[in-house]
Order: sequence, then structure tokens, then C-alpha cells
Amino acid sequence: HYDPQGVHIPALWADEAEIFALADVLRELGTGIIQCGGGRAPELSGGLMARLSEATGRTVIYNNLGQTMRDPDAWKKHMTRLKETSDAGIRAFPLCSPNRTTQHFTMKNCQIFRGTPTWHPILLASEEEKMRAYSDPAVRKKLHEEVVEHKGTKLPAAGYSMQWWDYMWVDEPKLEKNKGLKGKTIGQLAKEQGKGVIDAFLDLVVEEKLETEFMQSEINVDDEAMKEILTHPNAIVGLSDGGAHVQFHGGYGYCTRLLAEWVREKKVMTLEHAVRRLTFDSASALGLYDRGLLRPGMNADVVIFDPETVRPLPESIVHDFPANGWRVKEPAAGVSATIVNGEVLLENGEHTGALPGRVARNTYYNAHSA
Repeated sequence: HYDPQGVHIPALWADEAEIFALADVLRELGTGIIQCGGGRAPELSGGLMARLSEATGRTVIYNNLGQTMRDPDAWKKHMTRLKETSDAGIRAFPLCSPNRTTQHFTMKNCQIFRGTPTWHPILLASEEEKMRAYSDPAVRKKLHEEVVEHKGTKLPAAGYSMQWWDYMWVDEPKLEKNKGLKGKTIGQLAKEQGKGVIDAFLDLVVEEKLETEFMQSEINVDDEAMKEILTHPNAIVGLSDGGAHVQFHGGYGYCTRLLAEWVREKKVMTLEHAVRRLTFDSASALGLYDRGLLRPGMNADVVIFDPETVRPLPESIVHDFPANGWRVKEPAAGVSATIVNGEVLLENGEHTGALPGRVARNTYYNAHSA
């Protein structure tokens, strides 16, 4: 990942000594959870996370056990690493998501091709400079060599697979004459128009002045792999993002997608198993022993849903951030009520105005603030 100036974010510069020194504070305090983004090679980052948990004695939760077209068999290697970790009694758990991770973007804010020699500086340039570059046949030729023919680049790259054009499609054309392109992949456009991949892609981008909305989906698209991933006993259902991709994808519907797609439609697991995965298993891994079960004395947090109709609704874009900034919104259907601390928070999709939630503090904080 890169900051707006095109420099790698600070986390990428940290070496292991710095990471372990930070984590060692929790060993000294004897409390807390370590959460980490993981790395580009899951089977290797899984080994780092296991060593981190072993060194500190703390539970480590990290991103993520998943399937990606950038390295289709990496999840199998990661599972082998997980078994070794579990057999050794080490509490290092990857997250896994029932979502096919999608990214919404325009070529004004695209992250996917960051890091490639020719495309990287263009992505950091002004809109006028982008338009000039994307119209230049010489630039297009270089882009084709780097991201289509993959000359001089080491793959899998951070943001795209070898055949990314088959996993990126037109989500929202801006010009009326192009509305028929909605839902077509870049690969389909190239084939239908008799053009190269870059020309088909950038002809549309230039014609619509960088306003075309695209979507990319290369993660968790193999159903057979996902069956094994979602039922893995040492993986926690969820995904940590911290808002880093708020303009590109949400992922908020992972709970309802698990219940709708993977339970009701594909029958990968029973409803009871899925509910346990979303509640008790997560709470236990996080050390939240006062929730995760419907039982007297536990926190009164309850979600009431219809297993026959629960599902995530389509994502949409809302402009409610400062300076008219936008984010992805993903509501749910089939959820009649959400109850927090015994008060109804949401009823039939509408907020009641109640604000019963509280920040959950760890045992060290509670002991020293009393």
C-alpha cells in the first residue's frame, strides 16, 4: 500500500525487531490481543504471526486465510502452516471472509496498478496529466508490456493477477451511449472491439474523462476453496480493514452473506454452525467471555433474523463524508432487530435513536481505572 505521495505506508518499513518490541509490551502487561494485517504471502505471514504469539503469549489475529487468483494455491500452503501452529498449541488465528472481495474505483483513484513502473507515477498525477498519458500510444505500449505481457515485472503483483482483465468489469458507465457495457469485463470489451486489453480499457476511460466506475474481484472466487476455508476450525470469520479501503469496498455484509449464500444456498455448513462461527467462536478468540451465547448473566446483545430471507443488499455509494467524500454502503435484508445491552438499536433497518453501546476495555484497563 502507498500513501497519496506514492510512498509505501509506514507499516511496510517496520522490521521484525520493531514488531516484536511493540508486541512485547503486551507480554509484560499480561493482557491484550495482537491484530496484524499479515502479508502478501499468507503461508509465510502465518509463520511470522505464530512466532509473534509464541514470543508474547498473546492471541494473535491476522489477515487472512483466503483464496486469490494472484496465487491460486497459496491457501493450501497456509492451511498446512495453520495445522503446524495449532498442533504446537499456539494461538495465532487468521481471519477468513465469506465475501468475494470487490473494489469499486475510477481511474481518478485507482490503487490496483500502484507499484508498476509506468503506471505508478501516472496514478499520482493530476487528472489532466492522466488524460494525456492515457491518450498517448507510447504510454499505452509500455503499460501493455508491463501489465498484460508482464515483461520485467514480478508476479503475482500486489493489486492484480496475471489475467486481471477477466476479473475487472465496467460497473457504471457515465455516457448514455455506453450503458450497454455495464457488467462486461475488460477482457470481453477487448474481444468484442477487436482491440488489445489496454486500448479497450483506456479508450473507455478517456472517452468518459476518468469518470467510469469499475469493479474488480479476484479474491475468494473459487467456491471449492471457500468451502474448506470457511469451515476451517482455526480460522475466525471476519476481516479487518480499519477503514483503509472505505472508497473501494465495504465488506460489511459478511455475516448476512455467510447465512444467505454459504448456509441457505450452498449448504456449506448448518445454520447453527454458522451462528456459532459468528458469535461464540469470535468472542472466545477475542477473550470476550461475557458474550457470544444467549445465557443468563451474559451481555444482552441479540440479532433477530429470518433464516429464509436474510441476505446482504446491493452496495451503493453515499456522499456523506467531509468535502462530499464518498464511501460504500451495504445494508441488509431479513434482519428484524438488533439489540445492544438490552435496548433495540435497529428495527426493520431503521435506527431507533438509542445509543446503548459502550467501548469494551480489557482487563488491565479496568483494573487500573477502578
